[in-house]
Amino acid sequence: MGDTTGEVGFGVLGPFEVTIDGETLDVGGPRLRTMLAMLTADAARVVSVSAFVRDLWGDEAPENADRTVRTYMSRLRKTLTPPHRTNTRPELITTKPPGYVLRLDPDALDAARFERLATTGRQALAAGRTSAASEHLVAALGLWRGVAYAEFGSVEALRAEGMRLERVRNNAVQDRIDADLASGKAAELIAELESLTSSFPGHERLWVQLMTALYRAGRQSDALDAFRTARQVQIDGSGMEPSPLLTDIQRRILAHDASLLVPRPEAPSRASDGRSPADLGVSLAEVLRAGQQALSEDGDLLTSREHFTTAYRLADLDGDARARAAAAVGLGGLWVHENRTSTGSALLTSQLRHALAAVAATSPLALRLRARLVGESDYEAGEHGRILALVSETRRAGGPLAQAEALSLAHHCLLGPDHVELRDALALELIVVGGRTGRRLDQVMGLLWHTVDLFLAADPHAERCLSELKDLLSARKHLAAGFVVAAIEVMLDIRGGRLDQAEATAQSCAELGNAAGDLDALGWYGAQLVAIRWFQGRLGELVPVLDNLMHSPTLSPIDNSYYAALAAAAAAAGDRRTAAGALARLCGNDLAALPRSSTWLLSMCGVAETAYLLGDRETAARVYDLLRPFAHLPVMASLAVACFGSTHYPLGTASIALGDLDGAVRHLRAAVQQNLAIAHWPAVVFARRRHARVLLLRASPGDATAAELELTAADREAQAW
Repeated sequence: MGDTTGEVGFGVLGPFEVTIDGETLDVGGPRLRTMLAMLTADAARVVSVSAFVRDLWGDEAPENADRTVRTYMSRLRKTLTPPHRTNTRPELITTKPPGYVLRLDPDALDAARFERLATTGRQALAAGRTSAASEHLVAALGLWRGVAYAEFGSVEALRAEGMRLERVRNNAVQDRIDADLASGKAAELIAELESLTSSFPGHERLWVQLMTALYRAGRQSDALDAFRTARQVQIDGSGMEPSPLLTDIQRRILAHDASLLVPRPEAPSRASDGRSPADLGVSLAEVLRAGQQALSEDGDLLTSREHFTTAYRLADLDGDARARAAAAVGLGGLWVHENRTSTGSALLTSQLRHALAAVAATSPLALRLRARLVGESDYEAGEHGRILALVSETRRAGGPLAQAEALSLAHHCLLGPDHVELRDALALELIVVGGRTGRRLDQVMGLLWHTVDLFLAADPHAERCLSELKDLLSARKHLAAGFVVAAIEVMLDIRGGRLDQAEATAQSCAELGNAAGDLDALGWYGAQLVAIRWFQGRLGELVPVLDNLMHSPTLSPIDNSYYAALAAAAAAAGDRRTAAGALARLCGNDLAALPRSSTWLLSMCGVAETAYLLGDRETAARVYDLLRPFAHLPVMASLAVACFGSTHYPLGTASIALGDLDGAVRHLRAAVQQNLAIAHWPAVVFARRRHARVLLLRASPGDATAAELELTAADREAQAW
């Protein structure tokens, strides 16, 4: 910073401080500091006068509190205006109804610099640039001076923001350790990792890093001891076995997996003597065929990515535009957004555009490339208009491959609850088009999407369609489709009340997903565990697990369900602070702005439960309005991998929070009937018990008798499973 520019800096990653030209500024007393901290946490967003009043005085606000806030704000403005400021420099604090807004340069706030550096480091790590990753992450972590917003523990919003920043910090530490491991370090990380696993025993990623470092340091026995300790910690803390993240590293250590010893180098585009892979006898056509075989016939997403990556490089070296385009299409994979990191997504987009620019604009390959580009873009934006328009274009163009791929991509962009009929029409069309492409993949995907659609719509013939899909796969395995089938079967175990069996099969399912290279393996496993613990009445046990999982880079960018699950779990555990923070993070400025993704109903279900447990009428009213059009649907996660019962249940729950007991009775009675129709016995029991509770609260004539009947039926049904 210069000596005379009047540049202002804000520090929140430790004791709250404000500087002008590097000199610390005396902001004033506790209330002035609190107001400025609130503006800082919401920089560029309006903080209302009523929010200041609530957080400064709570229920004991004086009559003239609004006027006092304005007086304080005037003093803050003067404090932040250096005497030599020119008239051309805008004020930092401006009035904007219904309150005030702090406008900062991004570099003026240490938290913003930290998050930017941490993100850059994570992207460099994903791209294999470990030295750059370490440099950025060390710089990011070096900005911390203590606990963020520590002095404002009584202010809910600041406490929640401090907790959020602490989580980002923890992730940055783990990213930095990954960068160090990838650079070949091991022994020098062990002491730090032992300390971190002691401080954060529920963070499985830290245990994986410790086991890896120990194994590389020649301490295999200690690495396996660390696994046993981590496993016991998980069982004691949440009552569940470790996730595949931990069990996979144990399996690899036991198998003496050589790839654990040395970080995997980036594949070179040329040999050390300058020869291209083609000169070394690697056939581009063979590599492309191997990639297509792995993807279309075997459903092996991991192997197909490796082959298509090699094929793309070979085609680039050979200047083969058609082969490069085919490889780029293959790199997109089977699903939308298989490249989850920002770097991976940007790289795929670049490869697709580069390939598209080199082929004839009217060719079938160009249409396939455009379909993938549009599908990826629509999915990330939570939209579907452009991919549907491209589906129409493929119908006119008459190319069955492009049409099949566009139909599947469009279906994936329409997995929210708004498009039940349109989505299934696309799936049925894909089955027909699959007969023209001659690819087994298209028929598998068409039938898979149709099966998923029937489950999401609570169609009574869904399990019949699932049997047909299993018969198709029995002739020849398809790992990716088999993973979806296995996940649906876990969901059916949960519906049937076979919760112990479901927990065991959920882990096996996740291992199958990992074997297929499906990035949803961990996310689906988490969703299934949430459903199991929910119906066991033990959701609160998952708070540390969910706190870790919701930051996983493998989650979809439009999946907000883990924030909702954390909020509900924390509220169930009585941790109102964490619940309120997660709910605030989820709701943002407008709950209605959340993308209508495949987990949207699940997110809304979590919001309704949290609002009920926290007594948040405003949020309950908003979620009720959003959910009401979908009362006829079951609350399901992703591709029908977990089911939480009828949407009438969260509607009834929101009605209780609103004090509308008549409405709650109507919704919960309907939830019982819908849950019976889909044979979801744990959800039937839950709905009956909450229905009985509301009947007793309402206390109208006959309600006590009806409540007793509901509780008796619930107990009888619970004993059956």
